Amino acid sequence: MSYTVAKGNQRVDPDQVGEAGKIPAGVVDLRSDTVTRPTAEMRRAMAEAEVGDDVYGEDPTVNRLEKRAAEIFGKEAALFVPTGCMGNLVCIKVWTHHGDEVICEERSHVNLYELASMSAIAGCMPRAARGEDGILTWKQIEAVIRPKIYYDSQTALVCLENTSNMAGGTVYPTAQVEDICDHAHKMGLKVHLDGARIFNAATALGDHVSVMTRKVDSVMFCLSKGLAAPVGSMIAGTKAFIEKGRVVPENVRGRDAAGGRDCRGRADRAGKVTGAPAHRSGKCQVAGGRHCGNPRADDRSKESSIEHRNL
Repeated sequence: MSYTVAKGNQRVDPDQVGEAGKIPAGVVDLRSDTVTRPTAEMRRAMAEAEVGDDVYGEDPTVNRLEKRAAEIFGKEAALFVPTGCMGNLVCIKVWTHHGDEVICEERSHVNLYELASMSAIAGCMPRAARGEDGILTWKQIEAVIRPKIYYDSQTALVCLENTSNMAGGTVYPTAQVEDICDHAHKMGLKVHLDGARIFNAATALGDHVSVMTRKVDSVMFCLSKGLAAPVGSMIAGTKAFIEKGRVVPENVRGRDAAGGRDCRGRADRAGKVTGAPAHRSGKCQVAGGRHCGNPRADDRSKESSIEHRNL
């Protein structure tokens, strides 16, 4: 039996995954920024982690990580979740009701690569808009907002992605995000930021994530990408939002009563690493790809840490 890995369209036989996952000595694996391995320092930190029962709010390592994440983003509170997909789902479910629509860029991760969870679990429909290089403007968003008619599904949420993965790591200018937020809020809409690679965007812009996300209602970011931790993600927002968000992982079986072991590897990285190394690496790869005649190594694809290649 085999299955298809969606993003790369590779056929994978589970019985052969062990062999396929072995990278020969001296070869750098550039398939994704998610295929890194924990360092010895991370493994020691996880083994020695102080743990408690997170269901009772008694895991000190989880609590410290959530507090640190909130501080970095200038938000009131944060919540640790196992994956970025779950983090986006939690935010979508909190901000919407069944039958609502979520506006997103048509190549966005929430639209293409999250198993239609916004529909299957949150009960919403994506309303896709096409943005140049994956970056939406308010005009493009406004064009797909549903009119206030009782027999129409209603727009409830705008979801942005920074950086835009499938557009090649393109970056939202902070002023553009704030313009979208200002207009959306005037219309009673919430704005969620899928910031899986927000630290790569911050490096590209030379800005701080707390400034870049100050007007969004919620933000998700991955610890396993620009921050180089083994796995895991965070969502951040107001205290009221996070309290509602804590309920959703329980519904989808995503809570770990003693999550401190997992979190310690992330906490060990917090404040030590930014998106800069991956950012520099990505720009070098794009330059090399262009030199080799890669037609997709265009000018905007060098903005952050991602390059798409036709092989």
